Amino acid sequence: MDAKKRTIGVDFVRPESLGSLSTTVISYAVSQGLSLDEIAQVIDISELDYANQNARLPDLFVGELMAVLADKFPDRAVSMEIAHCAPFSMFGGLVQGAQFATDFEAALNWFVENTSIIADQSVVHLEKAASEGALVLAHPCEFMDNGYTMEATMGVLWRFLNTITVPEASLQRVEFANNKAVKLRPYEEFFQAPVLFQAGRNALVFSLDILCRPVRSGNPQMFELIKQHFSELRQKLNEDNYPAALASLRRSIMDNAAHGEYGVAAAAAAANLSLRTAQRLATQHGTSLQKLIDEIRLTNAKNFLDSPEITVETVAQLLGYANARAFRRAFNRWTGLSPKEYRNKILKSDNEQISN
Repeated sequence: MDAKKRTIGVDFVRPESLGSLSTTVISYAVSQGLSLDEIAQVIDISELDYANQNARLPDLFVGELMAVLADKFPDRAVSMEIAHCAPFSMFGGLVQGAQFATDFEAALNWFVENTSIIADQSVVHLEKAASEGALVLAHPCEFMDNGYTMEATMGVLWRFLNTITVPEASLQRVEFANNKAVKLRPYEEFFQAPVLFQAGRNALVFSLDILCRPVRSGNPQMFELIKQHFSELRQKLNEDNYPAALASLRRSIMDNAAHGEYGVAAAAAAANLSLRTAQRLATQHGTSLQKLIDEIRLTNAKNFLDSPEITVETVAQLLGYANARAFRRAFNRWTGLSPKEYRNKILKSDNEQISN
């Protein structure tokens, strides 16, 4: 596979997560027979620091590798296999804190408040309706690997929550935003609940009555101490300018992109911001509103170009360009290649893989 396939230019703001997530997926890949040389063709493993699991690494590392694994094992639910075996330590210090929560709801809120510490642009929130609740997760790069990383993350998270709750909690259903044809059985066996795809969100849905269930090792005093420590840590991360504040703006850009809208004014409006405020927010984090839009645009362009049946003219239209010429200029500026050159390179790489 081409090492540059699905990647984004280095000048874009890149969501980052703890290195423990990357090493978890790499360990799984190695266990399935991938060599480090093969992995190095997909991601830059020189940036990995195995001695420092608290180091932050681009989320694209995980997305690239998950996409490769899904392509290599198309008949397997790779995300669920990882969810079965991944160590809870991939969530870093959040695991220790949640173990001292007083009840299931407190444990959920712990993840809601602190997930940005381990994945700076992940967004988690707890929803309550008349008879059911839902832990809803979102990430601006979840489309990069067709949702596999999100599926695995939700699987590991639910597995962990079950180990700390007395008695074990059960789900009413699981919802995934991604759209793909898969065999539901491995997913439903893992979650022990119905699983829906193309549901418009990523959510673990449960009955409200489990919110009051106690946590096995709940300790109110210890929980308060850890909450204070993490509050200070969140403050420090904010001071260090991790771009968590961009998450909502990026999601709005992604939502617009799904409808072929890539304008800066539309992006700001979708995020309920004035254009000036949105531009200032991006500038504060070392980027620009246009670069954030171009990041999504480039990724979508590469995904469209991966399909030979879609003409360059159609790709240009889908990406909101007035004509194919404007798209060619933009794509060349981003990648140094014309759309045709990029497509030929990808097709050549795919053909070489098939012949091997």
